[in-house]
Amino acid sequence: MDDTAPNTEQLVYIGRARAASGKLAHWYRPVVGDALDPERQVGTLKRYASSPIGAIVTVHRPAGQPERIYTAGQYAPEISGAWHDEAAINEWRTIDRAEYQRDANEARARKQLAGLPDEFSTALDTLATHFSRLNHSQRAALLSLVQAKLLRG
Repeated sequence: MDDTAPNTEQLVYIGRARAASGKLAHWYRPVVGDALDPERQVGTLKRYASSPIGAIVTVHRPAGQPERIYTAGQYAPEISGAWHDEAAINEWRTIDRAEYQRDANEARARKQLAGLPDEFSTALDTLATHFSRLNHSQRAALLSLVQAKLLRG
């Protein structure tokens, strides 16, 4: 094999979710044989090839740089098929919509609360610290309690 030839990989687009940076990213799972790699996901801020959820996207990586992907030119990502598991695709679509809606709600709230005095930010940080110690159901219960108390005035 020529050392300068790019490596080719197939990825399945599974939708949007928050990245470690806090931004909404597009996520892909590598295809290994007839299955998806259960341990690896590839995230990017820009979607490859305008792929719909469940699309199989062929990407090319520069030789010797397995963490990089060509995004333009003759080696640009291209849709090469569709994943065969409709149940998984439907689950990915549901998660994608929920993640997008959560991100949109948070962006709207940040915009509406811009210029809030520092004391409110400190209070929110204190609440976040307490919430982080709880499990999911405890967080939901405490959130309901906090909301009810605040709305009562």
